[in-house]
Amino acid sequence: MNIGVYCPNWIGDAVMSLPFIQKLQDQYPDGKITIVCKDSVAPIFDYHIAADRIIILPKSYTNGFLSVRSAGLSLRSLHLDVFYTLTDSFRSAAIMWWSGAKKRVGYDAQMRSIFLTMAVKFPKGRMHRSLKYLALLKTGSEADKIPRIQLTNDEVAWAKKELIILGLKQPIALFPFSMASSRTLPNNRIKNWLHGSKEDYILFGSKKEMDLAFDLINDCNDISIISICGKYSLRESISIISLCKYALATDSGLGHISAAMGIPTISFFGSGFSIMTKPLGSKTTIVNKNVYCSPCRKNICYNKKEPLVCLQEISRLDVENAVRNLLMNP
Repeated sequence: MNIGVYCPNWIGDAVMSLPFIQKLQDQYPDGKITIVCKDSVAPIFDYHIAADRIIILPKSYTNGFLSVRSAGLSLRSLHLDVFYTLTDSFRSAAIMWWSGAKKRVGYDAQMRSIFLTMAVKFPKGRMHRSLKYLALLKTGSEADKIPRIQLTNDEVAWAKKELIILGLKQPIALFPFSMASSRTLPNNRIKNWLHGSKEDYILFGSKKEMDLAFDLINDCNDISIISICGKYSLRESISIISLCKYALATDSGLGHISAAMGIPTISFFGSGFSIMTKPLGSKTTIVNKNVYCSPCRKNICYNKKEPLVCLQEISRLDVENAVRNLLMNP
């Protein structure tokens, strides 16, 4: 059986889709699973034991009807028996329809049921996104929702050598940045949390965040922080993350990655809804002050009186306790 999975477009969501892929393989052990996704999230699925093939959507697939049609037709050669979409977009369902897949499964959203052979009603109540994906299979439990990212021995060996070049042994990973300004950790809080620390920190981010990294390092001039923002590919960054002592993460994709790698991960939530999108792993904890305006679920903080109060309220003691409890209770 040929099975397709149209995967989410964001790194964190892609990581949260991994339990679905894993469960799909359990249900169809003889099936061939094809991941269909954007190039930006494809590295999440590289070398995964359940992913037989990865098809990257053309960059033009969002450019209107003809591009959507072309993207769908390009998948016809896969001869898919069943095609699942884990996104709720109209576009993904249209691409599935043009793919010619015999069975097309997804949630009944955005009036797209005309393209689906099985339009599933949304589960009632709030649930974690991993469980929402698993519900499409009408199976899955809390025990099934832990994601796993696969690395090769060569990737790990490369990361060990790279840390030596950087002069680091077992640094602490910092993921303070987010595409949403409401989820980006304020520099003054990081400085307060880390003040006096003798640990080495390694700062992750994209090329677009290099200036933010420079400002953060300047503000924290008494702390050993090395920025690798924009220096490595996503797979290379994942390999380095796998060797870190633990991670301090905002509500972002990198926090999901470190958690999936089994790295102790402390995630700071404010505007986001941790019940639905917290990182999953065997060694994770959430710091969330649950202030009066949280979770607003906005990308920009509109609290003019107390900007980013949800993150500003997180104290040094909160962070120290979270780290201590996580490391003492493996």
